[in-house]
Amino acid sequence: MAISFASPRLSDRPAVTAAAAFSAARENDASFVNLYLLREKYGTEIAFCGDQLLRRYSAGFRAGTYGFPLGNGDLHSAIRLLCEDAAAQNQPLRLTLLTAAQCELLRTAFPDCFTFTQAENYTEYLYLRENLAEMRGSRYHGKRNHISQFWRACPDAYIQPLIPENAAFALGIADQWLAARSDPQDASLQYERSCIAEAADNMEALGLTGLLLYADGQPVGMTMVSEISAGIFDVHFEKVIPDQPHAWPVVANEMAKCLTSAEYLNREEDLGENGMRTSKQSYRPDLLNEKFIAEWHGKESDLC
Repeated sequence: MAISFASPRLSDRPAVTAAAAFSAARENDASFVNLYLLREKYGTEIAFCGDQLLRRYSAGFRAGTYGFPLGNGDLHSAIRLLCEDAAAQNQPLRLTLLTAAQCELLRTAFPDCFTFTQAENYTEYLYLRENLAEMRGSRYHGKRNHISQFWRACPDAYIQPLIPENAAFALGIADQWLAARSDPQDASLQYERSCIAEAADNMEALGLTGLLLYADGQPVGMTMVSEISAGIFDVHFEKVIPDQPHAWPVVANEMAKCLTSAEYLNREEDLGENGMRTSKQSYRPDLLNEKFIAEWHGKESDLC
């Protein structure tokens, strides 16, 4: 049976989120928001086999690869279909950005049929919501200092929920942050800006929530998040205007306080960028979700 892959649509959100929920996914590439907003960057296509979500990529780092099947379905059948699809494109089956648990499922279902390599720089940083909300102990001493400095300098600051009616402010904050960069025309930064704009225009359809931070009556910080699966939230965007450097941990702290239904916040990977790595480590991750690439080298009989 051939798989009918297609670019993700906003109407696919219920089925995608159901598949991620069934698999108790923690990884950010299982988020519908990322599947949809990054569809052009990675040439993302999806297909459903019953209640099972299949993903195929044709661009960027993920070109020529597939995602691990998510949802309620038979893993053998899904891998057989993906092998057939890969063969039709004259390429081996390669599954990208797998978790360690997903690799173990493949080893058990297909002994000695896959080789595994680590996807360097794609380890995700996950944080207990409670820790980011309370920031107790010596490991958060520096963050608490920044937060205290912000509130002392801006005693009348306040937060508002991010909703479609004020989402344009989030884009404005991102634009101020981008304009102050030394490389504002960098292609990856411009693409991120376009994703924030699309997210702001489609908050409800994407299932996004978030907050705005105000100081002196003006929006100075923002974040956008969505739920991947029960209790696991992905922090998609977080920006602060250039003249409010102490506001960064305030935004993270206030968002964690608001997300009372969350257990973990996934602040995504650092992509090998030293600045991002330092920032993500400074929030003291509770889990490091390593990622792997699996390549099929089994025989057709192994798929039976």
